[in-house]
Amino acid sequence: MSAVKKIFRFLALILFIIILASLLRDILFGQFSLQENKKLETLIEKKEDELINISEKNEMLKDEIRLLKNNEEYVEHIARENLGLIREGEEYIDEEPD
Repeated sequence: MSAVKKIFRFLALILFIIILASLLRDILFGQFSLQENKKLETLIEKKEDELINISEKNEMLKDEIRLLKNNEEYVEHIARENLGLIREGEEYIDEEPD
């Protein structure tokens, strides 16, 4: 019996070493490794910064929509500046050189 126990212990030790080596390989080089985790954290931080920038831009656009809906002077300013519209009796002067 003692020889059988030794063989069983030896096989159990080999199995334990194989499982341990497999786990270490996954921890160091696998999909969930520390290096991959760092890459994901960096990507998350980048995407959070993008989200903040997009949210700020969204708020600015909402403010501009409110102004366009409620402020006729702002609408006139935009029409004059972006579309080159003028009032009756005014003369349009192109400030850009030819």
